[in-house]
Amino acid sequence: MKLLDILHPREIEDRYYRFFFVTNYSYFLGVLIHSSFIYLFSYINNDFMMKYNIISSLVFLTAFILNRKTWHQLALLLILLEIPLHASLATHFVGWDSGFYVYLMALIPLVCFYPSWSTLFKVVLCCLVTFFSLGLKYYSVLSPAATPVSTEVMNNLFYMNNLYFYVVLVFLSLYYALADNRAHNELQLSYQKINKLARTDTLTGLSNRRDTLERIELEALRCERKKCEMAIILADIDNFKEFNDQYGHDCGDFVLVAVADSIENMLRRDDHVGRWGGEEFIIILPETSAEKAAQVVEMIRQNLGANHFNYKGNEHHVTMTFGVSMCNHNKDIDKTIKDADAAMLQGKKSGKNKVIFA
Repeated sequence: MKLLDILHPREIEDRYYRFFFVTNYSYFLGVLIHSSFIYLFSYINNDFMMKYNIISSLVFLTAFILNRKTWHQLALLLILLEIPLHASLATHFVGWDSGFYVYLMALIPLVCFYPSWSTLFKVVLCCLVTFFSLGLKYYSVLSPAATPVSTEVMNNLFYMNNLYFYVVLVFLSLYYALADNRAHNELQLSYQKINKLARTDTLTGLSNRRDTLERIELEALRCERKKCEMAIILADIDNFKEFNDQYGHDCGDFVLVAVADSIENMLRRDDHVGRWGGEEFIIILPETSAEKAAQVVEMIRQNLGANHFNYKGNEHHVTMTFGVSMCNHNKDIDKTIKDADAAMLQGKKSGKNKVIFA
C-alpha cells in the first residue's frame, strides 16, 4: 500500500461525503486516544489492557485507512466491534466508575450519520448500544474490578475519559456542522450553475430564448411604468448556410460566436442581446427612441460589414439583416416581436444587409 494512497483518499461519492468528512479524522482521533491508554494501563500495571490498546490503536488506524479508501462500511463495522469490546474489558478490569463506558455513546452519532443504512436498522443499533451499556453497568455491580485501583486513580480515570468523550462529541458535532454547511454551499452552487445553463446558450454564451423572453417582460413592465419606448430587434446572419456548406459546421459555429461577441461589445450596459435560435439574434434596447435605435442598429450593421473574421486562414465577410419594432406601454410584446420578425423577413427578401423598421 502506497503512502500517497493513505494520505489522499479516492473520489468520495456524494452521498458518503458528509459521513467521510465527519469520520475521517474521528478515527485518527481514536488512534491518539487509544495510544494514550497504552501508557495509562502501563502505569496501573495492567499488561493485558496495555497490549490490547496497542491492538485497539491499530484497529482505529485500519479504520482510518479503510475509510479513506472508500470502504466506509467496513471501517464503521470495525469501530462498532472495537468500542464495545474495549468498554467491556476496561470495565471488567478497572470498574464502571472509571468511565470507559462513555465511549459507547459516541457510537450513536456514528451509526446515525451513515447514509446507507435504513432508519429502522439505525434505531435497532442505537437501542442495542443503549442496552449493552445498561448490561455493562449491571455486570459491574455483580462483579468487582479485576484490577482494583485507588480512589484517586479512579477519579482521575473518570475525569480523563469524560474529557476525552466530550472532545470526541464536540469534534463529531462540529465536523458534521461543517460538512453540512459545505454540502449546502455546494448544492447552492450547483443550483446556480444549473440555472445559468438553463438560461444560457451553450455555444455563444448569450442568453437563450427563455431568458431573453423573461428579460423582455421585465423591460416591458418598466416601459409601462415610465411611459417610455423600447426597441426590439431581430437580426439574422445573411447566407449563413454557405459557411456550413463550404467550410463545415465548425466554421458556422465560429461565425456565430464572433457575431455574438461583436454585437455584445457594441451595446450599452442596460441593453441586451440573446440568441433567438439558429443564426438569429434578438436585441433589446430599453428606454430607447426610434431615432436612437436606428443609430445603434446601423452602427452594428456597419461594424459587422467592415470586419473580416479569420477562420483557419480564411477571411469571412459577415453581414446581417435587422428588423426593428418599437414597443411602448400600449403595444403588446408578442405583437412587437412578430413585427420585428416580419420586418427582418422583408429585409431578407429585398436584398439583405439592411435595417428595416416595422
